[in-house]
Amino acid sequence: MRRLFTLLVPALAVFGSCRGEAPKDEALFRGVYVSPPVEKPDFTFTDFNGQPFNFRLETADKVALLFFGYTHCPDVCPLHAANIAAVLKEMPFEEREKIQFIFVTTDPERDTPERLKSWLGAFNRDFIGLAGSVDELARVQTALRIAPAKKEFLPGADSSAYLVGHAAQVIAFGRDGLARTEYPMGVRQEDWAKDLPRLARGELPSDPGSALPGKNVELTPSTSDVTGPAIRVQVAVMPAPPSTSEAAVYLVIANSGTADTLVSVSSPEAAGAMIHTTEPSGGQQIMKMRDRVPLAPGETVSFLPGGTHVMLMQLSRLPAAGESFPLRLRFARAGEFAIAPMVVPYAELEEQLRRPQ
Repeated sequence: MRRLFTLLVPALAVFGSCRGEAPKDEALFRGVYVSPPVEKPDFTFTDFNGQPFNFRLETADKVALLFFGYTHCPDVCPLHAANIAAVLKEMPFEEREKIQFIFVTTDPERDTPERLKSWLGAFNRDFIGLAGSVDELARVQTALRIAPAKKEFLPGADSSAYLVGHAAQVIAFGRDGLARTEYPMGVRQEDWAKDLPRLARGELPSDPGSALPGKNVELTPSTSDVTGPAIRVQVAVMPAPPSTSEAAVYLVIANSGTADTLVSVSSPEAAGAMIHTTEPSGGQQIMKMRDRVPLAPGETVSFLPGGTHVMLMQLSRLPAAGESFPLRLRFARAGEFAIAPMVVPYAELEEQLRRPQ
């Protein structure tokens, strides 16, 4: 059974846990308690340098943060990698060296060793990328009680531009080789910052005794960029993508007029654009395409990490933090809006979404 300590975003429905106020007991870990603990699996995959990597041996006496994802993921995977990298950067060396982030690709077809190394290196050069056979990958995921990843083909899209449904949690094995906590999509940097030093020192999470509630993300809408009499784009942020193959944009849109509907998104600097929603399904987080997003009178709709986002594909350039990227939103009644989402480092995305603008 997994128990929720402090969780933050809608993607957490996969765990069937409740939400509410943050825990008051600072002695508690911020991750999801796993009971009974999971033993570190013994498997050997190939790392992005072409060398065999035995997970159990190579991470002995270390905190091993194990995650199954893919580099074409625009939402869950880069956010986990960025948040962990940002926290590790601030930790002292003697604690940081006790932690190893292991990224196992669920998309070995497209995640070549070169791409894995480049993508992970954009966050932290000490991160390790692994690839295994389809059968062995499924065996390891099943042993860890998570559903094996699977391809998701979008209607009308090129078959090579598929998505991959995969488990969204980072499994944290302590230095004793047992996983007692895991960290689903929505865990913030401050949660990692609370737990990672303690895990590095060898502290062990204990059973809280009962499920403790979490809390919802609270966005503070800005008042800038008034683009029409009824529709306001209050927040528009693009986390700096590691490559030009895909990128995500997060928005907060307020409708102070009559009912309207967002019917399409596009960018003159991207070959494709669509609206996606990340949803739990069979123990995984999968992305589904949405052809429209209704906005009721007086409603504010938020596109947040782990939920709905705009996905851009095949960018004409790699936007850097501090730049902007053109995006067009077409509404059924209000017409087309041209906006320029600010490009920010992944590690600062959470802060930017909360910052009044």
